Amino acid sequence: MKEFLLNHADQLISFIALIISGGLWIDTKKKKAELKSMQANAKSADADATQKIVDLYQEAIDDLEKRYKKRYEELDAFYKERLENMKKTIRQEIEKEFANELDELRGEMKSLRTNLELWKTKYRNLKAAFDDYRQKHGKK
Repeated sequence: MKEFLLNHADQLISFIALIISGGLWIDTKKKKAELKSMQANAKSADADATQKIVDLYQEAIDDLEKRYKKRYEELDAFYKERLENMKKTIRQEIEKEFANELDELRGEMKSLRTNLELWKTKYRNLKAAFDDYRQKHGKK
Protein backbone atom coordinates (compact mmCIF):
# COMPACT_ATOMS: atom_id res chain seq x y z
CA MET A 1 0.00 0.00 0.00
CA LYS A 2 2.97 2.21 0.61
CA GLU A 3 4.00 1.75 -2.93
CA PHE A 4 0.60 2.59 -4.16
CA LEU A 5 0.55 5.77 -2.11
CA LEU A 6 4.05 6.72 -3.21
CA ASN A 7 3.26 6.10 -6.86
CA HIS A 8 0.04 7.97 -6.69
CA ALA A 9 1.05 10.62 -4.11
CA ASP A 10 1.09 13.40 -6.63
CA GLN A 11 -2.40 12.40 -7.79
CA LEU A 12 -3.53 12.05 -4.20
CA ILE A 13 -2.15 15.48 -3.32
CA SER A 14 -3.80 16.91 -6.43
CA PHE A 15 -7.06 15.21 -5.45
CA ILE A 16 -6.87 16.59 -1.88
CA ALA A 17 -5.99 20.04 -3.26
CA LEU A 18 -8.94 19.76 -5.63
CA ILE A 19 -11.27 18.80 -2.78
CA ILE A 20 -9.95 21.67 -0.62
CA SER A 21 -10.27 24.11 -3.55
CA GLY A 22 -13.79 22.90 -4.23
CA GLY A 23 -14.65 23.24 -0.56
CA LEU A 24 -13.17 26.72 -0.48
CA TRP A 25 -15.00 27.60 -3.66
CA ILE A 26 -18.31 26.31 -2.21
CA ASP A 27 -17.58 28.08 1.10
CA THR A 28 -16.86 31.33 -0.79
CA LYS A 29 -20.15 30.97 -2.65
CA LYS A 30 -21.96 30.39 0.65
CA LYS A 31 -20.25 33.40 2.20
CA LYS A 32 -21.18 35.56 -0.81
CA ALA A 33 -24.79 34.35 -0.58
CA GLU A 34 -24.81 35.04 3.15
CA LEU A 35 -23.31 38.50 2.54
CA LYS A 36 -25.97 39.25 -0.07
CA SER A 37 -28.65 38.00 2.33
CA MET A 38 -27.23 40.13 5.14
CA GLN A 39 -27.09 43.15 2.83
CA ALA A 40 -30.69 42.55 1.77
CA ASN A 41 -31.70 42.19 5.43
CA ALA A 42 -29.79 45.38 6.26
CA LYS A 43 -31.54 47.21 3.45
CA SER A 44 -34.88 45.83 4.63
CA ALA A 45 -34.09 46.78 8.23
CA ASP A 46 -32.96 50.21 7.03
CA ALA A 47 -36.21 50.59 5.08
CA ASP A 48 -38.18 49.46 8.15
CA ALA A 49 -36.30 51.91 10.34
CA THR A 50 -36.92 54.69 7.82
CA GLN A 51 -40.61 53.80 7.70
CA LYS A 52 -40.76 53.81 11.51
CA ILE A 53 -39.12 57.25 11.56
CA VAL A 54 -41.60 58.51 8.96
CA ASP A 55 -44.48 57.02 10.97
CA LEU A 56 -43.20 58.62 14.19
CA TYR A 57 -42.81 61.96 12.42
CA GLN A 58 -46.34 61.73 10.98
CA GLU A 59 -47.69 60.82 14.42
CA ALA A 60 -45.88 63.82 15.92
CA ILE A 61 -47.35 66.10 13.25
CA ASP A 62 -50.85 64.70 13.84
CA ASP A 63 -50.42 65.11 17.59
CA LEU A 64 -49.10 68.64 17.09
CA GLU A 65 -52.15 69.48 14.98
CA LYS A 66 -54.48 68.14 17.69
CA ARG A 67 -52.64 70.08 20.40
CA TYR A 68 -52.65 73.21 18.20
CA LYS A 69 -56.39 72.93 17.65
CA LYS A 70 -56.98 72.36 21.36
CA ARG A 71 -54.79 75.34 22.30
CA TYR A 72 -56.49 77.49 19.66
CA GLU A 73 -59.91 76.59 21.06
CA GLU A 74 -58.71 77.36 24.61
CA LEU A 75 -57.30 80.74 23.54
CA ASP A 76 -60.40 81.51 21.51
CA ALA A 77 -62.64 80.75 24.50
CA PHE A 78 -60.37 82.76 26.81
CA TYR A 79 -60.39 85.83 24.56
CA LYS A 80 -64.13 85.58 23.93
CA GLU A 81 -64.73 85.47 27.68
CA ARG A 82 -62.31 88.34 28.20
CA LEU A 83 -64.05 90.36 25.48
CA GLU A 84 -67.45 89.71 27.05
CA ASN A 85 -66.11 90.76 30.46
CA MET A 86 -64.66 93.93 28.95
CA LYS A 87 -67.96 94.69 27.21
CA LYS A 88 -69.80 94.12 30.47
CA THR A 89 -67.38 96.36 32.38
CA ILE A 90 -67.60 99.10 29.75
CA ARG A 91 -71.39 98.83 29.70
CA GLN A 92 -71.49 99.13 33.51
CA GLU A 93 -69.15 102.14 33.45
CA ILE A 94 -71.22 103.83 30.77
CA GLU A 95 -74.44 103.10 32.67
CA LYS A 96 -72.86 104.48 35.85
CA GLU A 97 -71.71 107.63 34.02
CA PHE A 98 -75.15 108.09 32.47
CA ALA A 99 -76.80 107.52 35.85
CA ASN A 100 -74.53 110.15 37.44
CA GLU A 101 -75.12 112.54 34.58
CA LEU A 102 -78.85 111.87 34.77
CA ASP A 103 -78.81 112.58 38.52
CA GLU A 104 -76.93 115.83 37.85
CA LEU A 105 -79.41 116.82 35.14
CA ARG A 106 -82.36 116.01 37.42
CA GLY A 107 -80.80 118.14 40.16
CA GLU A 108 -80.27 120.94 37.66
CA MET A 109 -83.86 120.60 36.43
CA LYS A 110 -85.12 120.78 40.02
CA SER A 111 -83.01 123.87 40.60
CA LEU A 112 -84.34 125.41 37.37
CA ARG A 113 -87.94 124.62 38.37
CA THR A 114 -87.33 126.23 41.74
CA ASN A 115 -85.88 129.29 40.02
CA LEU A 116 -88.80 129.31 37.58
CA GLU A 117 -91.29 129.25 40.42
CA LEU A 118 -89.35 132.03 42.12
CA TRP A 119 -89.38 134.14 38.96
CA LYS A 120 -93.07 133.38 38.36
CA THR A 121 -93.81 134.53 41.92
CA LYS A 122 -91.76 137.70 41.40
CA TYR A 123 -93.51 138.33 38.08
CA ARG A 124 -96.98 137.84 39.61
CA ASN A 125 -96.08 140.12 42.51
CA LEU A 126 -94.73 142.80 40.15
CA LYS A 127 -97.72 142.44 37.82
CA ALA A 128 -100.10 142.73 40.78
CA ALA A 129 -98.21 145.81 42.02
CA PHE A 130 -98.27 147.27 38.52
CA ASP A 131 -102.01 146.58 38.17
CA ASP A 132 -102.57 148.25 41.57
CA TYR A 133 -100.50 151.20 40.46
CA ARG A 134 -102.48 151.55 37.25
CA GLN A 135 -105.75 151.41 39.09
CA LYS A 136 -104.63 154.01 41.56
CA HIS A 137 -103.30 156.34 38.94
CA GLY A 138 -106.06 155.90 36.48
CA LYS A 139 -104.57 154.21 33.52
CA LYS A 140 -106.06 151.14 32.13
